[in-house]
Amino acid sequence: MPPAPGTVKKAGRQLLLALLALLALLVAGCAPAPVTTEARAAHNAYNIFLIAAAVVFSVVAVWLLWSVVAYRRRNDELPRQTEGNNKLELLWTGLPLALVLFLFVVTIRAQHTVLADPPAKVTVDITAFQWSWQFDYEGTDMQVVGDRNHVPEMVVPVGVPIHMKLRSADVVHSFYVPRAMFKRQAIPGITNDFEMNFQRVGLYHGQCAQYCGVSHADMLFRIKVVSQDQYERFLTSGRGGAPTGGGT
Repeated sequence: MPPAPGTVKKAGRQLLLALLALLALLVAGCAPAPVTTEARAAHNAYNIFLIAAAVVFSVVAVWLLWSVVAYRRRNDELPRQTEGNNKLELLWTGLPLALVLFLFVVTIRAQHTVLADPPAKVTVDITAFQWSWQFDYEGTDMQVVGDRNHVPEMVVPVGVPIHMKLRSADVVHSFYVPRAMFKRQAIPGITNDFEMNFQRVGLYHGQCAQYCGVSHADMLFRIKVVSQDQYERFLTSGRGGAPTGGGT
């Protein structure tokens, strides 16, 4: 017996809604283009997870809608049962397991890139304090210090691994650069080491992402990525910034 026209139309509408929901999911998952090697690894892993989720959702949605139409009740007879079908049970056990193992490998590879410690030619000591940032370039006299009226700017060369040492002078802060897709806590008494390798020349905004007091909103900074020649001129330009401020 062919399916009733109304049932087919309803199933079609449900399928269209499912596809629109999938499109909304894909649009909502859009992220800014990564500007560091580490961010690119995290971004690629995120996209793989998103695609895997979309595929699983689509398969389940289509299978469910097909089952609703194909196995709708026509009489009191039950549809043919598949209980005890070893091949099918192995299939729907093996496929999710393979997917989980694949995503595990993707995660480990991305984590390896993000946490890698390549030899770095530039080391910047970052000190967070209420309510700004201080950048000290190891091996040089260059220091950049911000205050409430001056947003500090960290200048780094493009395509070079930058080793950063993050500290806090008072309370817990958070070093966050959205375009680098990176955030790391600055904890009093602890030095957090990490690497960032910027692949694009440009100016990237950062901020403290941990509420740290009444002037938390003032804890802004910028990372200016320049060519190697511009970076060398920056190092010889002298000592800049405002004196370190305090807060309560």
